[in-house]
Amino acid sequence: MKRKYDLRNKRNFVIILILSVFIIGIFSLFIYKYTHASKIEYKVSTGSVLQSVNKDFINTVDEAVLKTRWDDSYNLLYQDKKINLGKRVIVYDSVTGSIKLYGKFYGIDEKGKVVEENDETILANTTDTKFYKLDDREYLLVDRQIVNEDRSINASNYLLVELDRMGNAKLSNDKLNLKTIAPTKLITSKYVFDIANEKLQYGKKDIDLKKIIGSTNEYKEEKKEEKENGGNGAGVGNAVNVNNITNNTNATGTAAGVVNGNDNQGEVTDIDEIKDKVKMTSIVRVQEGLTQADIDYVVYDPYNEYKSVYAEIERPGKVDVVYLSKTDTHMVINDLMPSSEYKVNFIYTTADSEGVIKTNKFEEVTLKTLTPVYTGYISRFSSYRHKLTYTVNLQSGYNVDTVNVTVKFYYQEVDEEGIVNVKERTVTSSTNVVSGAKNATGVIDTTGYDVINLEKASVKINSVSNSSGTISFD
Repeated sequence: MKRKYDLRNKRNFVIILILSVFIIGIFSLFIYKYTHASKIEYKVSTGSVLQSVNKDFINTVDEAVLKTRWDDSYNLLYQDKKINLGKRVIVYDSVTGSIKLYGKFYGIDEKGKVVEENDETILANTTDTKFYKLDDREYLLVDRQIVNEDRSINASNYLLVELDRMGNAKLSNDKLNLKTIAPTKLITSKYVFDIANEKLQYGKKDIDLKKIIGSTNEYKEEKKEEKENGGNGAGVGNAVNVNNITNNTNATGTAAGVVNGNDNQGEVTDIDEIKDKVKMTSIVRVQEGLTQADIDYVVYDPYNEYKSVYAEIERPGKVDVVYLSKTDTHMVINDLMPSSEYKVNFIYTTADSEGVIKTNKFEEVTLKTLTPVYTGYISRFSSYRHKLTYTVNLQSGYNVDTVNVTVKFYYQEVDEEGIVNVKERTVTSSTNVVSGAKNATGVIDTTGYDVINLEKASVKINSVSNSSGTISFD
């Protein structure tokens, strides 16, 4: 009996030892993940747009920090708040046009190859067309322009697609919030995304997206002959605006970036096909940035009559001439000033029967570059030392030389009769900016003034007023 009792004790001891090692291992792994995650952080630039875990869009007017959590999700530390963003984060920089992805994304290329991207993925701009599967029935499209077949949907730069089980989808970005109510196809410059069927078409290659990490989509396509008027109805009147957010439109009421004069016959599959349908030399799309502009155009010259095609860019004091290709019909104009207007004339030349060259202006475009956003605050004010120190956060993607801050303050002054009078004074301070710096700090001397109140200050960057407002001293 004694031996059996000893054997039982030994067996229990071994079991307890194994459980203890297991628990210690799990606890150690948790501690490691927690401490490792707390060290990883990413900076989020001013002017960025991202989404919380509750699908609310956040526009950053100050710099923020993205920090990882032990469970591989992300928190945004912004304006003394900690905001839960979930396990996948998309950060769109509205100033530079770049997109940063954090977490796990499945990129799909034109050959159907799936590349799993983790941690931080950087897309320098939206001219590099991409397609990602995020999760079951969740997708991300990246391109300069994303439209449906009749162009009633017109999105720029990126678009989130979230399907329900019946194939309807919520389409959203920082400017758009729509819900589809019929089968819809989204068209970019390189691919077509059949949302309800979860199929991706790169040229002649069809990719079944349901096979990538699976799908709970229950939509079944109806037979085309059962539909009225002989059409499949895809993409025609198929979206409703759920947030009263509308696309920008031009003077004719047409969605911005959509080709006018398209005969709309047949199914349009990509931007190249849209260009093919425009039987005229014209500008297709213009997109302004902070210091550059992207322009797509069509050169229709079936008989090779044009001697040259070029653009005249009117800059202060000079005119730049850029010769354009007839085949590679996309141009980028760089070195523009923010918050400025530029007139661009598009011209082609022909020769008459006697060889005399004639110029023909086929389009005139006025570019309006974006305005940088600056924020600032009073970092220190000492009434004893009579020093007021201010800091201005600069816009990423645009280097400046000087920051001028004009401060209005009120001070009290006692006259000869002992009466206290409140007076107003305005002081301007100029600060040079170190190249590549993210902020500029300056000091205003208030010696001789008994300051009792500070008002908001105006800001000038490189002698250009900041149209976004003033620095708050609160």
